[in-house]
Amino acid sequence: MENFNIDAQTLQDLNIFTGPPNSGPVFNIFKGTRTIGGRERMRTMMAAPSANLQLIKTRRDAIRYFYDHKITLDIRNEELDLIEFYLKSDGRKSKANLIDAVADFITRNSSNDYYIVTTGLKYLIRLARYLNNLIKEHQSEGSPEYISAILERIGEIIDQGMLGKAILLNETALKFYQVNQLDKAFRGTEKRNIHELLQFVYELDVFECVAYVASEKNFCFPQYENGEEMKVSMKGLFHPGIKNPVKNDVIFSKEENIVFLTGSNMAGKSSLLKSIGLAVYLAHLGFPVPATEMQTSIFNGLVSTINLPDDISDGLSHYYSEVKRVKQVAQMLINNERMFVIFDELFRGTNVKDAFDASFLIISELSNIKNSAFFISTHIVELAAELKKYDNITFKYLETFFQDHKPVFTYQLASGISKERLGMYIVLNEGIVEDIRKAAGQI
Repeated sequence: MENFNIDAQTLQDLNIFTGPPNSGPVFNIFKGTRTIGGRERMRTMMAAPSANLQLIKTRRDAIRYFYDHKITLDIRNEELDLIEFYLKSDGRKSKANLIDAVADFITRNSSNDYYIVTTGLKYLIRLARYLNNLIKEHQSEGSPEYISAILERIGEIIDQGMLGKAILLNETALKFYQVNQLDKAFRGTEKRNIHELLQFVYELDVFECVAYVASEKNFCFPQYENGEEMKVSMKGLFHPGIKNPVKNDVIFSKEENIVFLTGSNMAGKSSLLKSIGLAVYLAHLGFPVPATEMQTSIFNGLVSTINLPDDISDGLSHYYSEVKRVKQVAQMLINNERMFVIFDELFRGTNVKDAFDASFLIISELSNIKNSAFFISTHIVELAAELKKYDNITFKYLETFFQDHKPVFTYQLASGISKERLGMYIVLNEGIVEDIRKAAGQI
């Protein structure tokens, strides 16, 4: 199982590439690469989580190597950008023989084309020389397999081509015949290899950036379970978009694979669900996760229903959109061996009686699926009494209590079922009744 299924709704729910104005998308946390190419590579990675254990462990270990060794790359975006521009330039390529090269040099020496070529060569030679030193420093028995493979391939590109000769030259004082010879190779026979080298540089840029994020935000590196049974353990879980977040522990196993979450309004249920989904998503990128510790099985996919919009274009009610979404999840469960599923407020778009009955029906049926994980929140606390007969359902709530007649939200996950009711308090506290009475002329 190597495909990891995640859809646009889940990416939106977790704010991966889009987000609210006050916090922005999760991608913004990781966009601080040194180069534009690195940022593009980051986006490509983040759009493709994987269920390939070897791939994600390889990437995790590469990032952790940067993290442990505090590697700081000496690369500059403006130089990489100009190298890219030079390689893609439509200007005339250098001639094959010396006489034509001299003639071409005379006509091009003062032109913009010649400036692009010489500057591109200068930066490319500097980059190759730096990478050559990086290889000597880090290609050792202590570096992870993937880092060694990248550095080995970069070394081959340098040694087996003109770059190996170029790094011995003074790049700021190249003779015109040297410019001609190097340009002919780098924009000709070796262009594909140079492009490959740059892609490796961008990937190393990503590793440095993600390692820096892990250090700055106290993310941990996930450990992966390779057994048959589903297991997930997140300790000290938090959301990186929240200032001074409260940390929580969340555990799933085959024996307890459904968490039923209750809590009052504003208790932090949606934020907790997003934190859980984000940790699972990042772990399947091979990225560090916002937690103190995380051990997880490999899943085939992640699907959530947190901010489901009305499908106005198809004339569908919110309730019917919810029903369709649950059906999509059911079909994913048929087609995938192991899924992580998050539901926030099942069937909120209908009356309380139907919401109760439909929620109970769906959750009771989901309890028969032991190899996937389900995290389900609800306002309908009365469901808990009916669901207690299912051994694989655990009950959690987010603590809230009143102090001096005002609610206090701890955002701390506790075992059990919420008993607080804040709905009427919020309505009364807003003074709505008084406003209505004023409008009616009663006060």
